[in-house]
Amino acid sequence: MTEHFERKNNAPLSEAYRIFFEAAGTDSVDRVVEAAWEYFGLPVLLMDENYRLICQYPRQPLGQPIWDTVFEHGTVPLEVIRAYQQAYLNQDELFYKPFYTAEGIAADCPRIFGEVYTEERIYGHIGIFFFDCPLRPDDLAATQVFLDAVRMLMTPRRRREGMSLSACLRDLLDKSAAAGVRSLAYRSLAANVPGAYALVATPIGSSASQRAFAAMAVPKLAADRRAAVSAIHRGCIVTLYGLLPGESYTERETAVFRRAAEALSPPLSPSGVSLPFTELAEIGGRFEQAYAAALLAKTPCEFFAAVYPAAVFETVRANADVEMFLHPALRRLLAYDEANQTEYFRTLQVYSLTLHNKESTARILCVHRNTLLYRLGRIGELFRLPYEEQETALALLNSFQLYGVSILRKTDFGLSGEA
Repeated sequence: MTEHFERKNNAPLSEAYRIFFEAAGTDSVDRVVEAAWEYFGLPVLLMDENYRLICQYPRQPLGQPIWDTVFEHGTVPLEVIRAYQQAYLNQDELFYKPFYTAEGIAADCPRIFGEVYTEERIYGHIGIFFFDCPLRPDDLAATQVFLDAVRMLMTPRRRREGMSLSACLRDLLDKSAAAGVRSLAYRSLAANVPGAYALVATPIGSSASQRAFAAMAVPKLAADRRAAVSAIHRGCIVTLYGLLPGESYTERETAVFRRAAEALSPPLSPSGVSLPFTELAEIGGRFEQAYAAALLAKTPCEFFAAVYPAAVFETVRANADVEMFLHPALRRLLAYDEANQTEYFRTLQVYSLTLHNKESTARILCVHRNTLLYRLGRIGELFRLPYEEQETALALLNSFQLYGVSILRKTDFGLSGEA
C-alpha cells in the first residue's frame, strides 16, 4: 500500500540554507540527506553516478515500486535508468538542473530529479518523491541548496571512492596527479589487472543524457569481462582490458571490443582501440591512440592500427594550420584542373599514395597505363615538378595524406573513391 505524506514543514527558502549547511558541517552525506527528508517532509534518496544507493530517508519501503526496489536491492533497474534518460535528459546542457515532473514514468509518483556534479563529471543523482503532495514555489530552489551541500562533501574523490580501481585508472591517466598518487594507482592496477593490455576510449558527448548513460555504462563494462576496469576521463569512457595475448589481438579479443562498442553506440560516439601494450606506464600514450582512433572511426569500433598513420595527420589538423604543411603544388594542380577540366591532381594524388605503383594507380583511376604515363609526363612539364625525386616524393606523399585526412575527412587519405 502506497504511503500518504502530509507536508507539515513549511520553512522558507532562507531556512534551507541554514538546515543544509549545518548538516554539511557534520561532514556526513547521510546527515545532509536526512536533513532534506526533514526539510521537505518527503522521501529523499541519493545515488552515486552509477545509480547505486548511497542513502535514503525514510529507511523503509513505501509501496512505491522504484523506491522499494532501491530499498531492497540498492540500485535502480537498468530499464528504469534508460527510461529516465529517454524521458527527461534529452537536452543540450552539459548537466541537468533540478526539475520536477509528474509525467511519463513519474506519473504514478511526481518527483524532483537532480544531479550532483562539477564541471568535469557527475558524482550522484537525487530524487525527492512527492506522492500526492503539490510542488511549492521554493521547492526547486531549495533542492539546489540541498545539492550544493551534498556536492561539498562528495567531490573530494579520494574520500568518497577510496582505492576503487576506477579511481586508480583515472589517477594513472591524469598527468597532473601527484607522483605518489600515480605510483599507488599503478601498483593497485598492476595487482588487479595483469597485462598484456588494451585501452578503449569512447567519447561521451556533451548532453546530460549522454553523460548519464556513460555513468551507468562504466560499471557494466568492467563487470562484463574479468580483468577489466572502466572510468571517465577527458570526456571519454576509458576501459582498460588485461589478460590479453600480447603483441596482437585475437579474433576473440576483437569481438569483445566490438560488442562493447556496439552496446555504447548510439547514444555515444564510436569507440577507439589502442595498440596492445604490456607496460602500464605507457597508458597515457595508449589513451591518445584510442582517442585518435575514435575520432577517425567510421564504424562503432575502430582500431588504431587500422587508421595509422591517419591519426598522425589528424593530430596536425587539430593543432595547426593545415595549409602551412601542404606542398604548394597541390593548390596549383587543383586550380589547373578547375580551369582546364583535367584530372592531374587526382592522378598525382593516387600515384603518390600508391608509392609510385603505376599498375595500381591505373587500376584505381580506371585508365589505361599509357593514359597514366601521358598525364604524369604532362604534370612534370606543366608544373616543373620533380615528383620522382626522393625529397619531393616524400613531401608530396605527406601532403596528400594530410590533405586526405583534413580536407576529405578520409582515413584512407582519399586513395579509394573520389577526391
